[in-house]
Amino acid sequence: MTRPGGVAAILGSDSYLAEAALERVLVASVGSDRETTVQVLRGDETTWERILDAARMRSLFAEQRALVVRGAEAVKGDGEGLAPYLGDPTPGVTLVLLAAKPDKRKTAWKRIAEKATVITAEPLRGARLRSYVEEELRGRRLRMAPDAVGELIDRVGGDLRRLMGETDKLEAFAKGGAISAEDVARVSGRGLGRPLYILADAFGQRDLQRTLEEIEAALDDGERAELVLSALHRSLRQVRGLRQMVENRTPRDEMIRRLRLPPNMSFKLPGLIEAARRWTDPELGVAVEALGRADRAVKRGVDGGAALAAAVAAARRRDRGPLRPTSPPAR
Repeated sequence: MTRPGGVAAILGSDSYLAEAALERVLVASVGSDRETTVQVLRGDETTWERILDAARMRSLFAEQRALVVRGAEAVKGDGEGLAPYLGDPTPGVTLVLLAAKPDKRKTAWKRIAEKATVITAEPLRGARLRSYVEEELRGRRLRMAPDAVGELIDRVGGDLRRLMGETDKLEAFAKGGAISAEDVARVSGRGLGRPLYILADAFGQRDLQRTLEEIEAALDDGERAELVLSALHRSLRQVRGLRQMVENRTPRDEMIRRLRLPPNMSFKLPGLIEAARRWTDPELGVAVEALGRADRAVKRGVDGGAALAAAVAAARRRDRGPLRPTSPPAR
């Protein structure tokens, strides 16, 4: 779906692909401003009649809007009014139906399959899975040897959400360099623990308790202290870059591109901006120095957990000076 309006059906059980497809549809239909333009319904809490009534309603505040129905396979009713609506949808309104396993024998879903824009979100296998991962790596400008890609998929399997989590870890590990199959084995060889981006998000939000808990969980899962430090450094680079983009009134789409947020994760941008506002430049400098001390301590053989906890505590200290004001991002 490249233009606003009409009906889109995102069908399949891969939630990562489904959310990525939903984001593309919303970008095309309503752009970046979602507060007044997107309405979300749950399929098990509504009927086709109510959905169509909501879709026919025009807004006084938004020229274009989107109506998103999650779990649409559970919508109640026979969908008697679907055929007329599919033939003449409300101008400026995009109806998006997300369904993992719709019953395609039902009349409603037969009509949808015939008339709506259908986007498949079924789990990827074989060459299609590898192609998707390689495209993601190119988007991140992450260099990985062909045998390293195969090693990653062999170890993690076809779960895209897990694959992207492991890719986050590899990106933190690589620091701009190329990744070999041996690197994949070293970083992903201890199984599938909690993704390090959860730790990085907690650190960026200056949530001391949650950051310490995530560090402990990561080390318990077998992560090396050096890799945890890389994730924390990356979080600070993201914060610093966001503060600069906010001050420069960088458009939202450009922020997402520079941060290399996957389509299904772009919803995190407002939270990331809010987290960046919790830091001042002097505080960022203190945090970088604290992580540097932790890095040197770990290399000298100091216990990784103790060094990381000390660094996070030091980075958490507030600057006594006033918080430098920042302007909201350009729309």
